[in-house]
Amino acid sequence: MADEKAEGRKGYTFVDKRGKDAPEAPGVKGPDSGAGEVRSERQDDPRRRQPEGQPGQRRPSVDFTTLVMSLASAAMMSMGRVADPATGAVRKDLAVAQQNIDIIALLKEKTRGNLTAEEERIVDQVLYELRLTFVEAMRER
Repeated sequence: MADEKAEGRKGYTFVDKRGKDAPEAPGVKGPDSGAGEVRSERQDDPRRRQPEGQPGQRRPSVDFTTLVMSLASAAMMSMGRVADPATGAVRKDLAVAQQNIDIIALLKEKTRGNLTAEEERIVDQVLYELRLTFVEAMRER
């Protein structure tokens, strides 16, 4: 710290935008302290913004089945079976597909005994279908 002052360096200030009205924590310099400042851009990042829906439109609930189906959709896109909804492009990346299939298998293993009968059935069916499709995609290479 003494070396920094001797060299004329400015300190950094971290500003948390999550609680704009919240009092500052002890020992944390505020924006008017004159020190160099680093601001978090988390709220300004468009990738982190929540999509705005139509008034009165409900967002789908997120549960275990939704997670599994999301990973399965990503695997199908990576196997070239489904077009990317954002771009409309069909691409094939079997390493990514294998990774998504492995994640679903890992979830099945780690949640054993904690799933409902319906959730177990869905995971088993999804894994079966994805593995068959993966084998077909490998043959097409």
